Amino acid sequence: MTDDKNRNDKVINLFKKSLDRDDTSRQRFFKGFQYVKLTKDDNGNYFKEENLREYAQKCYYIISVMKNNGIGVALYKYKVPYSSLLDFFNVFRNNELYGEIVDIERYIPEDLA
Repeated sequence: MTDDKNRNDKVINLFKKSLDRDDTSRQRFFKGFQYVKLTKDDNGNYFKEENLREYAQKCYYIISVMKNNGIGVALYKYKVPYSSLLDFFNVFRNNELYGEIVDIERYIPEDLA
């Protein structure tokens, strides 16, 4: 596993109050969940729908699930493509798979060509 301290040094807290942000990125809530609306990328360009969809299709998610196997706890890591992410969560919702999701990490395979 990677060192959590080093990983956290690279994390940007989008929910931290900042006075220099414009109105479009203020903190908001929907059904009890906090979110931030972003309309531009880090370079100041507006997001393009087709680019975001293309990027999402390349993503996989490594989902760590903790399960008690009777003699102890084991950690199962599932590699889930973006297109199957909601199906994976529905398996938990429908009690078809037991365990507790403890981590979700985005993974983008590198093109070797």
